[in-house]
Amino acid sequence: MHARAEWLLEVTGLYVLILKGKYMPHLHACDFAGHYWECQGTATRLFAPEPSVCMCLNHGVPMEDGDHSECSIELLSCPEHRADQMRAMGYEPGYTEEPRTAESEPSSMFTDEDGKHIVGFCLWCNKDFYSMDEVEVHNANHMANCPVSQELKDEHCMPPVLQAMFERAGLLDDEGNDKKK
Repeated sequence: MHARAEWLLEVTGLYVLILKGKYMPHLHACDFAGHYWECQGTATRLFAPEPSVCMCLNHGVPMEDGDHSECSIELLSCPEHRADQMRAMGYEPGYTEEPRTAESEPSSMFTDEDGKHIVGFCLWCNKDFYSMDEVEVHNANHMANCPVSQELKDEHCMPPVLQAMFERAGLLDDEGNDKKK
């Protein structure tokens, strides 16, 4: 049995159909209806005009490359619930965003300052993460590997990178407090 499916069966009581001799590529978790669904390697993300290759969140490679049965599962509405999720978000089912062209300004989201793909960054020290393994190492033991978090852990303050983002967006008053309060 596929290790992830075995874990889901054990933890959630989810019944998973396993066909003998059939390879189970990977699972997604439908974030709209709260169930797991099997994917064959490509899936249509919200607002995308066509399916794209599923990438391993932990390793940054296509899910078809190697065994990712123990890796994180992508939250992605299943084909049956995608239209319902779009309506719940205020969009017509089938609405798509135009893909970026070479002439348009490239997005800096999910890339470092050199344009390399990242999976995220630390809101405390602004370190870029190139894999989920790096995130886990950085965040382990109450963020012991984050020097800024360790320096400020007794201050009970907002992460500095997040505070700077809020200030640039005009969401904080002159004393650094949330303007919505």
